Amino acid sequence: MIRLVYNLILFLLTPLWAVYIAWRVLAGSWRERWWERLGFVAVPPPKGKRRIWVHCVSVGETLAALPVLKAMRAALPNAEIVLTTTTPTGQRTAHDSAREWVDYIAYFPLDFPFAVRRALSRIQPDLLALFETELWLNLLAEQHRREGFTLVLNGRLSDRSFRRAQRVRPFYRQMLEWVDFVCAQSPLDAARFVALGISPARVEVCGNTKFDQALEATDVDPAEWRRRLSLPPEAPVIVVGSTRTPEEERLVAEAYRAVQSQMPDTCLVIAPRHLERVPELNTLLQSYGWNPSLRSRLPLPEGEYAQVVVVDTFGELARLYAVGDVAVVGGAFAPLGGQNLFQPLAHGKPVFFGPHTHNFRDIAQMAKEAGVGFEVADAHALAQGILELLQNPQRRAEIEQKARELIHTHQGATQRTLEHLLRWWNHAQQAHQLALGIRPRKL
Repeated sequence: MIRLVYNLILFLLTPLWAVYIAWRVLAGSWRERWWERLGFVAVPPPKGKRRIWVHCVSVGETLAALPVLKAMRAALPNAEIVLTTTTPTGQRTAHDSAREWVDYIAYFPLDFPFAVRRALSRIQPDLLALFETELWLNLLAEQHRREGFTLVLNGRLSDRSFRRAQRVRPFYRQMLEWVDFVCAQSPLDAARFVALGISPARVEVCGNTKFDQALEATDVDPAEWRRRLSLPPEAPVIVVGSTRTPEEERLVAEAYRAVQSQMPDTCLVIAPRHLERVPELNTLLQSYGWNPSLRSRLPLPEGEYAQVVVVDTFGELARLYAVGDVAVVGGAFAPLGGQNLFQPLAHGKPVFFGPHTHNFRDIAQMAKEAGVGFEVADAHALAQGILELLQNPQRRAEIEQKARELIHTHQGATQRTLEHLLRWWNHAQQAHQLALGIRPRKL
């Protein structure tokens, strides 16, 4: 009944969906292989090998999946792995970072019955692994109907997602009936999945794989990256990552100007969350009297140095944190939920962020309790915090040790997640080999 109502709503909204899809295609964000979003994924039918379909929404989820994909490839060399993403930036991350561990990469279909049936008929997964919060009713129903298994990996429910889900709890209860197991990031996430209707026996806290992924970008030489960015060898450096709004960037600019008034040699490296915002950010920084250098045009000729660098390249931020003395992570100075704190902490950097961290609440709280993360609300507090640390090398050294310990202490989620995935993979293979056409009893 719930699925009938859901699809009736989708049907009634068809004119709006059609306009929305056309707009996304014509505007360019969906122009790349738009037909895959209707289920025409560029994946041939399997030939003698069983398949796992892994889905991640965008960059963050794809990065979180990398250690799991690598472990899956090593543990299941004869399985085929299909990786899908929703966003173009997720696709780019998949192609740049996951290519060696997967067999096919495609776009995720819209949750129309015809689209998910077509995608499932092409991919034919024994196991569907959804990262974090990607629950789609038609996809789950069709995977269940064809007697494939579904897992949620690195599962989490943000404060906002949980509040919304509670309003339509019967809808989520039905979806979770078709989920075989959830590997949750934290006890709170596990409790929220149970509150929405899944059996406690089908949820386990496995931790956050981003703790494991964060270390993969730490094998860099800071001096070499300073050279690539044309930064003066001894100058203090602030690295700002994943800013999302002009207001956030104005706050950062005000704080940087205050820092410069006391420490004029301080350099700024700033990376917006979305590269299409680079021109807007560049204009903002110029309005403060700076002459930003674009990362794509560096290094400068020998003997010339950059003081303000705008990162207009893709996939480098995780390594760029290595050059910083302090880090600032955007997305939390406005009510947007925050961005990835794992990467600067893995480099041992003290990290500043705003008060709106509901999408990264666990790591933000851990960082604050460990004394390596600092929540600030405005430009004045940000500038004061940065100056205090830039003028105190001994405290930065203590923070570096604590930050690295924090990341190392919480590693191991990948292995715990892999163990559950392999267990359900074995269930699927046994059912297939026996050709019984029935699902093993759920735990």
